[in-house]
Amino acid sequence: MRSKFFRKSLLILLLVQLTLIAGLLQAEGKRGEDNLPLLIETEWLVNNLSSPKLKVVDFGRTYKDYEAGHIPGAVYLEQKAVWDRVNGIPGMLPASETVAEALAAAGISDHSSVIIYDGANGLWAARLFWALEYLGHKGVHVLNGGWNRWLQDGGEVQKAAPRVRRGNFTARPRPELLATKEWILRNLESQRLRVVDTRSPKEYSGADARSARGGHIPGSVNINWILNITDQKIFLPEYELAEFYDSRGWKKTRLP
Repeated sequence: MRSKFFRKSLLILLLVQLTLIAGLLQAEGKRGEDNLPLLIETEWLVNNLSSPKLKVVDFGRTYKDYEAGHIPGAVYLEQKAVWDRVNGIPGMLPASETVAEALAAAGISDHSSVIIYDGANGLWAARLFWALEYLGHKGVHVLNGGWNRWLQDGGEVQKAAPRVRRGNFTARPRPELLATKEWILRNLESQRLRVVDTRSPKEYSGADARSARGGHIPGSVNINWILNITDQKIFLPEYELAEFYDSRGWKKTRLP
């Protein structure tokens, strides 16, 4: 039981934080179905906030912080919308229908262009980004630098919560985006599989155990997620990310 808890807890961390990076490392200028880049810059958002198709989501912060100030028009979404305890395992994605209901209640529809921001280093924004992609949403993006960058760039701040009109969100799960424990075990010996552990070096070594047991998945390599962002808490430029991962042998290593 402890081994099951440990492995699933690790997978939660591994799957989420590299999803956005993987998208950025596709062909240069890769865009979503709505023809917007995966990473949205604050200047662009300032100039397009009034677009009726945009749905800006404040995620990962407390509601108290949201009430104190948020991007104009942004809706608040609780962390529990995509973070649940399932069979005693924390951090699991709730049932697709449950997530879809929370998204629809926040005003998100199938054709919304969703732009997510958080108040930290992009970890929570990346979590929601992955959840939306897993549920088949085609137009999902992350605000580069999040709330802190918005403030630094002089973005307008709103305190009143907008009136939310219920959306029509349909969950269309994409199981190929979810690596289960069973899938990892079946492919662990494959030379074409690369498992990356994005936690800190101490968590990877087991010195800092935050699960039932310390350590890492056999054969996984440790690339701390913090290496993907700059001191200003924005993502490294695409060419630097490409060089960084190519230098570590990550080019063309996916399983089909």
